[in-house]
Amino acid sequence: MDQETSNAAAPHADDAVEAIVKRLEANRANTLALCACLAVCETRMPYRDAEALIAERPELKLSTQTAHTLLWIMVECGGVAAEEVPEPACAPDAQPEDMPVDFLVETTAAGRAALARFDPAKRFDEVLRAEPACYAQAYALVLDRCRAGASKADIERALEGNEALVMPKQVYPSYFISKLETVGGLAWNGSWTTTEAGCHMLAMVG
Repeated sequence: MDQETSNAAAPHADDAVEAIVKRLEANRANTLALCACLAVCETRMPYRDAEALIAERPELKLSTQTAHTLLWIMVECGGVAAEEVPEPACAPDAQPEDMPVDFLVETTAAGRAALARFDPAKRFDEVLRAEPACYAQAYALVLDRCRAGASKADIERALEGNEALVMPKQVYPSYFISKLETVGGLAWNGSWTTTEAGCHMLAMVG
């Protein structure tokens, strides 16, 4: 590829990434679930297998959409490529589980680049930079308290009297829970639990 061709291709590639990022950010409730789709499909596989793996991800609890819908949102915006597989004719009485695979899915290069922008540690660092310095130790308290699972009441007790609740303005413990959930640091599994990504966040502020 000569330099002129390379320069012409770069903006097109950037546009593809931006289109996926825009879709990831369109609805905050779906952001982590859509990122989960991109992460699962980094390994090329039949779409039925991908949907099953996506449905098991804790991020899906934040979304009202099904794994099927989320996956095909990513296909439509170019984050995931779907390759049709030629299929033999099926018997009229074939059961769904007996149907042959008709699509293979795999995260595209643009999808991988978009996913990298939503790295949990990177997003958490952006949160910290945009907020008062005293919030960092509040996040650390929440992440540490939730390593073995904690209720909202447990978290409220852990933050009781903390300056982050009143400086520079009044906020509530639910603020820190919501922020950490949004960036993938906490997940609800019957209790608030620090995720693997959340353990890395704790190391950043602990």
